[in-house]
Amino acid sequence: MKEIGLYEAKTKLSSLVAELEQHGESILLTRHGKVVAQLSLPTATRAPKRGCMKSENFHISADFDTVELGFEDLQDQPNQKVAEDEMPYGNI
Repeated sequence: MKEIGLYEAKTKLSSLVAELEQHGESILLTRHGKVVAQLSLPTATRAPKRGCMKSENFHISADFDTVELGFEDLQDQPNQKVAEDEMPYGNI
């Protein structure tokens, strides 16, 4: 690995990056002979997957948030029976 001082690296940054792209070998940056940083090619990283998006096949449709029924349409729908309808709260 090549080592170069910070001052020299500052003045030759463009050529150091070109050398890095061409050869792919990391370059160590030093201050008073001590390595303080490293120039290297970026690694291919992916954002961490969270929740349901962990699946490789996860897909959201372009119209997932399209509302097909308006409030007026819901008023004409028959009422659905819910669990609370079966047992009144006072008879537990």
